[in-house]
Amino acid sequence: MGKTMRDHLLDTLKNLQEAEMKEFKSKLTDIKLETGYNHIPRCHLEKAEPVELTKLLISHYRVHYAVQVTTMVLEAINQRDLAERLRRATMAGQE
Repeated sequence: MGKTMRDHLLDTLKNLQEAEMKEFKSKLTDIKLETGYNHIPRCHLEKAEPVELTKLLISHYRVHYAVQVTTMVLEAINQRDLAERLRRATMAGQE
């Protein structure tokens, strides 16, 4: 069985260094979201490691939008390579 979108999301977040993870969480709280979605409260994000952060993203945004939000944030913090890898990996899984 191949990797799920959740697996790809987790793998992507695990690739962030500590400082990059802080920047990711900070940007996550102020990006523009689609109508009907709310930001994850900062208090939930502060100590979240990749596994917890993945769970938070999916529980708040559902898996497809969580991937979209993650790629938007990665691009906003100049992690375009990671964003592109995530986009390709999750698109391949949808075919």
